[in-house]
Amino acid sequence: MRPDSLSTTPKRTLEQDLDAVLERQPEVWESLRGASLFISGGTGWFGRWLLETIVHANARLSADIRVLALSRDPQAFARRAPHLGADPAIRFHRGDVRNFDFPRGDFSHFLHAATTSAYETFQGETPLGKFDTLVSGTRRVLDFAAQARPEHFLFTSSGAAYGPSPRGMPLREEDLVAPDTMDPVTALGQAKRAAEFLCAAYAAQHGWHLSVARCFAFVGPFMPLDIHYAIGNFIQCALRREPIIIQGDGSPLRSYLYMGDLAAWLMALLLRRGDAALFNVGSDEAVSISDLAHLVRDRLHPEGEVRILGRSDANVGNPARNLYVPDISRARVELGLAPWTSLADAIEFSADAFISS
Repeated sequence: MRPDSLSTTPKRTLEQDLDAVLERQPEVWESLRGASLFISGGTGWFGRWLLETIVHANARLSADIRVLALSRDPQAFARRAPHLGADPAIRFHRGDVRNFDFPRGDFSHFLHAATTSAYETFQGETPLGKFDTLVSGTRRVLDFAAQARPEHFLFTSSGAAYGPSPRGMPLREEDLVAPDTMDPVTALGQAKRAAEFLCAAYAAQHGWHLSVARCFAFVGPFMPLDIHYAIGNFIQCALRREPIIIQGDGSPLRSYLYMGDLAAWLMALLLRRGDAALFNVGSDEAVSISDLAHLVRDRLHPEGEVRILGRSDANVGNPARNLYVPDISRARVELGLAPWTSLADAIEFSADAFISS
């Protein structure tokens, strides 16, 4: 439960978040009117937000957007989100991204977000398994896109595609740094880079408008709280009125974009026209892990405790980084995108959703 000092504060609702997504980039929804989208990874964390937003746009704006979402287990998703499972604008296509049967029909827009799930990473999926899912899966989606003839293609890549910042500053798209190929823990970054290349090669051959979203770190409703996401662990501890534990020294710098903002970013990138390009996607508001833990404590459980154990930092499934923050100047200047929701509000909005669910 929320601390008594915040219990009378009106709770943020998902409907308010979705209204904000529509209001921030209204031209996107006009351009998408009547569109037909294929979304891989359509029932993951990102996919859930995209489906929620599209269904809301259809209801609020009569946008008439139709979606076919690829999912390994549509029935399980329909149990978690019955309103989406029953919505006539959303259809599901069962299959593994690496070998799914191609559905019939043409699609105006492709959004490829399928990857190894966060739970699979947390449970120790092998580097080769992670690499194969991403690279083989991307090739399969691209082969389907070549048949389905979209005009726009968006691939959700990762900030893990970068190596360490060469300047000790937020990473820019122009920073041509790559993960160490001799380190198997960099499998995600290696696979994302290979997938980016495949997307660029297919887009050049078929004439698609390609955007690549190098996604960093996020927070918001539907986020798993019980795996390797530090901010999720901190929120869960605060809501349970338990001490927030930092295993390391708390010094690494991170940043977090709210999922409502992310939904607006991804739809704007999907609609972008022009030459193939990649964009950093995230917040440029850097915060240390220690300061993040104290901010979560202060917003959700002010009388709680933060413990810093000072052990060696180790990330699950990715190399440890002292700095994982994007420079988002390109997205700001070219697309008018921004982290509209402050980190403090994002933490509180997320807590509201977890309490209500």
